[in-house]
Parts: sequence; structure tokens; C-alpha cells
Amino acid sequence: MKIKRFVAPDMRTALRMVRAEHGADAVILSNRRTEEGVEIVAASNYDEDAVQRALLEAQRATEPAPRPNPFLAPAGAQVQPPAAPAPRPDFAAAMAAALATPTAQAVSAGVAPAEAAAPAPVQASPAPVAVAEPAVAPAPPGAAAPALAPVPTPPAPASDEQLEAMREELAQMRAMIEREMHRLTDERLRGSPVRLQAMELMEDYGFDAGITRDVALQIPPDTPLHRGRGLMLGLVSQKLPICPVDPMDQGGVIALVGPTGAGKTTTIAKLAARFVAEHGPRDIALVTTDTARIGGREQLHGYGRQLGIAVHEADSDAALIQLLQRLQDYRVVLVDTAGLGQRDRALASQLNWLRAARQVSTLLVLPANSHYADLDEVVRRFSAARPQGVVLTKVDETGRLGSALSVVVDHQLPLTWITDGQRVPEDLHRANAASLVLRLEDLRRAADKPNVPEHDHAVA
Repeated sequence: MKIKRFVAPDMRTALRMVRAEHGADAVILSNRRTEEGVEIVAASNYDEDAVQRALLEAQRATEPAPRPNPFLAPAGAQVQPPAAPAPRPDFAAAMAAALATPTAQAVSAGVAPAEAAAPAPVQASPAPVAVAEPAVAPAPPGAAAPALAPVPTPPAPASDEQLEAMREELAQMRAMIEREMHRLTDERLRGSPVRLQAMELMEDYGFDAGITRDVALQIPPDTPLHRGRGLMLGLVSQKLPICPVDPMDQGGVIALVGPTGAGKTTTIAKLAARFVAEHGPRDIALVTTDTARIGGREQLHGYGRQLGIAVHEADSDAALIQLLQRLQDYRVVLVDTAGLGQRDRALASQLNWLRAARQVSTLLVLPANSHYADLDEVVRRFSAARPQGVVLTKVDETGRLGSALSVVVDHQLPLTWITDGQRVPEDLHRANAASLVLRLEDLRRAADKPNVPEHDHAVA
């Protein structure tokens, strides 16, 4: 039997070294990771009986002597206290002490038995012998107690960098497992023709993969193919959160927030025009905080003059609070905030204005012609304003309405109004789940329709 130790940077290299040295019949006795890398102890021509005999002899050599029974001792005999047991040697020492033969010496040296039989010019070192610690006699009464051995200190806790690395690794593993589970779920869903049709349609409409997967799972796999689209649209409409009450009917202060170019000012003009047509201009007031942008206040003042509504300005949180106190007798006060990007540093200051002015209902304006990831970021950045609902604008400018609807479903923000044009107030509609899902196909076809230029007309 030949035993040898191998050290390599990684496990694969260590196993390659074992195979090259001992062949395919090598037996791995132990493996562990050290500062040098991976350590493997392997053997060839492995003799299990010899190893078992060596271990048995080492165990017998280290067993303590039987303790005498004081009750069975002869009368008058003095019973000696048992000596302290010697420490048990480790596995390597026991093997070296038991295998004190030429073959064992060859094994411990890492050479074959045939090589060990030949006379060697250098004498092999003696086998290591375990040295027992001297027994400690019990201290007499009144003597000072011996000093206790120092208690080993526990290992220091991992540093913040190590903990952060572990958290990041766990997050990556979780994301990988989720992706794999989603992939397996998609493969299973695509095995059903009706589910495959629903998933392809929802992908064409722009829906996110999460809501697409949830809807497809609710469709029975044996549903007839001609009923799949209608069932899919019905399930999507059930997921859409719709505000049951019109915020304009409730009254109060309503502030519209959202990113740049979302259509907040035009939407306020449509809401004001709708209110004036039903209740008159005396019970509504307009407020703008967009005093820094060129042309911002002028646009709202122009709408106010056309509708006969007073327009007020506030350039700070204190000015906004005082202004709202003066306008508390109005039934409805619409506040137009400055259009800021979701990563603008001034966004936090603007949201603090609205939190300082209490009893303000906030509505988030989302443009439907934006990508899912961008809309999701907008919702997260404006979450500090605690919006009570969503106004979905520019519905006529997108062919993939499912992207905006997916964000609304994921964050469970109730839809209040829908705008699909520039006309005031004709292009403002109360949100309705059934009408939204029915427009999905029309919007997709309109976006995919080729652009046919108008024919040139001859001038007479």
C-alpha cells in the first residue's frame, strides 16, 4: 500500500495529480482545504484489513486500565485513586505507532513496499510517539487552587465587508433560482396551445413577463383555442385596480405630480374644463408651483383665462401653505407641480412641499408611451408623495399599452382618468378596465400599421 499527500490550488488539479500518480484505482483517504490550497491524501494498493488492524491495535494501546471497584476490594485494602487518563493520540500518531513494520515505514514515507525492502543509505526517522501529559495530583485542603488554563477566545465575527459580500452572493443565488423557476414555468405553459397563444398576445401588447405568467397560469390548459383571447382579456381586466369614486366629486385639494412631459398641465386644464361645464367656474381654483421653468406658469394662466378660473402661484412650501389656507372655501383646488425627472435632486424638495401642506390628495401622472422599467422607476421615486391614484396620459401615442398597465398592476395604484389626445376636455375619460383591455388590439394594430404618405397634389 502506498500513501501520498497531494496539494494543489483547486480540487480539480488535485484529483488530476492523484490520477497521474496512483491511477484510476486510487483511494482518497481524506481531503481538506488549507492555506496552500486543497490537500488530498490518497492511497494505491489499498489494504483495508491492514488499516483496520492498525486502528484496533492503536485503540487498545490507548484504552485506560480498568478502574478497581472499592466494593469488591478485600477488607482493609487501600484503594488507590485512578490516575488521570492520558490524552488520546490523533489518527496520524496512532497509525504511525501501530504500523511499526517495514511496510508501515514505507507507507508513512510514501514509497512502495518493494522499495522499502532494499537497504537505504539514510536511516528512516522513528515513528512519532504520543507523549502523555503528567497527571495532576489533587490539591490538599486549604491550598490555593491551580491556575486554570486560558479559555480559547471565540473567532472574531465577520467584517461588514464579508457580510455584505455574503448578502450579495445570496441575492445573486436567489435571482438565479427565480430565473430558472420562471424559465421552467414558461416551458410548461408553452406546452398548452391556448396558454401559448395568450402569452404571445400579451407579449405583443407589451405586458411584463410577471403578469403574463400569472394570467397564463389561470387559463385552463384544455380551453378551446378560439376562447383563449377573450378569457385572457377578462383575467387582465380583473387585475386592473380602478378607483371607484371620482376624486373631483370628493373635492378638496388635488395635486398632480409626475415626470417632465407627462402631461400634468394639460390634464389639469381638462379636469378644470369638465368641472366648469358641470358646476361653473366659481367653485374651482388653480395653483401652480412651476414658477422656475420658462413658459410653465404662462400655459396654466392661458387655460385659466379661457375657462374664467383664477390662477395662483406658490414658490415655496410656506407660500403654498398660506395660499391653500386662503383657498379653503373653494370646493376643488387643483395644484400643478413642476415637471421634474425622477432622478432630479429637486424632486425631494417638491415632495416635501406637498407633505407640509396637509389634506392634499396626490395623483401620479404616468405617460403610457414609456417603457415598463422607466415607469416602474417613476413610481418608486414618487412614492414619497403617497399617490392615491394614477392618471394615465398619452394612451393614443403607444401601441404597447400593456407596459403601463403592468406597472399599475404591480404597484396596485388605482386608475382614475385616461387621456388620449390634446382636445380639452373631450379627450379625458374615467378609467374603465373593460374599455382599456378592448383597446389593446386596436392600439397594437395602429402602431404596426405602415405609414402611407399622402399623395402630392398638383397646384393649378
